[in-house]
Amino acid sequence: MKKSKVITAAGALAIGLASFASTTAAVSPAERAVLYYFDGLHPEAIERLDLPVLQRLKRECASVETAVMTFPWHPTTGGYGRLHTTSLPNPITMTGNLFLRAGQPMLQDQFPRRIDTAIATGSKAYDTLTTSFDIVHLLDVSDAELTDAILATLERHDPKFYRIQLQDVGRAGYRTIDASVNVEIAEPWHADIWHPASPYASAAREADRQLGRFVEKMEALGRWDATIFVFMADGQSRHGWHLPMDADSWRTPMILCGPGVRPGHSLPYAEIIDVVPTLAAALGVAPPNPGPGAGRVLAEAFTGGPETPPAVPRRMVRFNRQITDYVLLTAELRLLSVTDPRADHVLMLERNAMTRNDPAPFLGIEQIDRWHEAGSLDGLIARNDAALGYLRTQLARLKAEPYSPETTSN
Repeated sequence: MKKSKVITAAGALAIGLASFASTTAAVSPAERAVLYYFDGLHPEAIERLDLPVLQRLKRECASVETAVMTFPWHPTTGGYGRLHTTSLPNPITMTGNLFLRAGQPMLQDQFPRRIDTAIATGSKAYDTLTTSFDIVHLLDVSDAELTDAILATLERHDPKFYRIQLQDVGRAGYRTIDASVNVEIAEPWHADIWHPASPYASAAREADRQLGRFVEKMEALGRWDATIFVFMADGQSRHGWHLPMDADSWRTPMILCGPGVRPGHSLPYAEIIDVVPTLAAALGVAPPNPGPGAGRVLAEAFTGGPETPPAVPRRMVRFNRQITDYVLLTAELRLLSVTDPRADHVLMLERNAMTRNDPAPFLGIEQIDRWHEAGSLDGLIARNDAALGYLRTQLARLKAEPYSPETTSN
């Protein structure tokens, strides 16, 4: 499917952005957008590993103190596995909406057919993100090789939207956690990306160098100053890879550059669902998935935006913690069920909404394709709070009333 939604800039502003007028008016227009990732870059790596290109962008552009992603789950089966081939934060970023559905539009779908868009990734895992892009480089190659392909594309084309993902930092993070599993004697840097001998640091510095090549090319072509550019990662535990239960993996570095962006400005908080609405506002197109589950325009990053950052409910942090709490609570109940069958009964009832008045069951990582049933982010959080409350109450009751099986005689 190619550019299934044909929208002119004027039509997009009149139809898709009407409800966002108060915030998008503050966003300076850009000629093109780039969404640039290092897979698996820890938010602290920019300073701890002394990455000069990213440090320069933080000085010259705006950055986010706490940027939060969804729980970085990466199933390849079940409801989510039927929707996407890549980890959960990636499609949610591209749709700008927490609630994923089949056939959902992404930012690249919002442009007229005559306008080029491009995607380049260092892994074929991102296949389901490529729908509707005109230029696709989906390659299992090094960051340097992928950058060569990107620079060659820039010589011949000027994409209105370019999504780029370098992969070697994430690969090094995976090696770091995997080193403790697949060798008889673990490497000294196993499960520690900050260890001086870890391959993680060298991969991050090389990715930073490749980013520098990209910025230099954009500057040489005279495009950089008119481009809205967002740098991100997609989750990295300090132990390596994006381990879902480690809160480090919920965070991402986030840097915004471009026309009207406040240089050196620091935003207190943002979520990955805010990225696409912000890029869409700068490009003058409708956000692909407004409504329940959608993010907001980061107007405070721009000179025309509010001086004081808005008080933003940190819903994604709360939702991620709910998932963690659910995993731990159900694990404790499952272990208890070995000696107390009442715990097994509690677990079964939580999955059976027919037997209770609460809006169960909990919508967690096994029900990603059903999150939209909650109707809104607040509804999702409220529903899950009710299920967690039930589990906590029942677990406390079981602990307070130890199980004592009745003895029976034949």
